[in-house]
Amino acid sequence: MNTMMITAEAVFYAILAGLLGAGAMWMAMRLIERAGPPTRGMVVAVGSLITRSRENALPTGILVYLAAAVVFGLFYTMLMVRLELTAWPHALFAGAGFGFFHGLVVSLGLTWVVSDNHPLAEFRNVTPVVFLSHFAGHIVFGAVVGLVIAIAPV
Repeated sequence: MNTMMITAEAVFYAILAGLLGAGAMWMAMRLIERAGPPTRGMVVAVGSLITRSRENALPTGILVYLAAAVVFGLFYTMLMVRLELTAWPHALFAGAGFGFFHGLVVSLGLTWVVSDNHPLAEFRNVTPVVFLSHFAGHIVFGAVVGLVIAIAPV
């Protein structure tokens, strides 16, 4: 097998891992957010950061969310390959660890910076449930990326 084929295969699995991770992250966040007051949706919040209104916020948010999932799926996969952590269970734990640190940065940034400056007032009130859902969601994202990479022939 030539190098180009191996690279294309790794990119395919990295993109798949990112998209599956995004789905798992979204489900985990929804489950956690059900325990507290309604948060009106992370995807709409992301979309309205760009559109600066609720109008077209959902499709914009979905596009940004999926694009970020692909980019981070590729990034996590590159790190796992570089660190030689692509086998079971190392990839699962590495992905969850990457998600832990990524989620910590995103959740703290969301709580301290983004919420205060969000263009829509409904997204300025960040509760501990919102912090927890983003933090846990990123860990789930990383774990799913790691699981896919562990299973895939990367």
